[in-house]
Amino acid sequence: MEKYRNKIFEQFFKHYHAINEYVIRLHDGLLYRHSFIINGAILRSLNYYRGALWALGTRNSHVFYDCARAQCETLALIHYCVLKPEYIKAATIGERGHEKEGLRVVNVLTMIDKLDRKHKNIRKDYDDLCNFVHPNPRSLYANVKPINKKEGELVVEISTKCTRINNKVAELYIKILINWTDWFFDELSDLVKILKPT
Repeated sequence: MEKYRNKIFEQFFKHYHAINEYVIRLHDGLLYRHSFIINGAILRSLNYYRGALWALGTRNSHVFYDCARAQCETLALIHYCVLKPEYIKAATIGERGHEKEGLRVVNVLTMIDKLDRKHKNIRKDYDDLCNFVHPNPRSLYANVKPINKKEGELVVEISTKCTRINNKVAELYIKILINWTDWFFDELSDLVKILKPT
């Protein structure tokens, strides 16, 4: 993962820079409704990014896949707000079953499907991560590795660390995480341009 080191440090810095630019300095310290969603999305992205990298380093697949999946959800939320800036009100004070139309929170899969129109196959990657996170064979046996099979007997290795995260898998998902984080910053920039007072 050494070849991604500079990019990872750059993305960490970009989170802190975004808080300074889009939350603190954008309106001279004044807070608006959209300030909360922007700040919340940046901090959510930063924390899930940090969590995913920590989990990858410790081969904790459950935490890694969950954090990577959450990064996709944060990206999808900001993209949805770019498409529908009026949704910011619901995103900041709404709830799922709200009786008022403008205050109903949209299902995250709806947001991801909208995002998939811009970034093809992101829904497929998201669903793959869901398979690793939900309680099904992929997640239940993530820490079990078959060693050998002889005469109808199966010998396995059980570890507290994921036995199935190898370099190839790790590289695939680190690239996905980096791409989603780059796209998150692009969407955030677009959202700020839409919301910036004239």
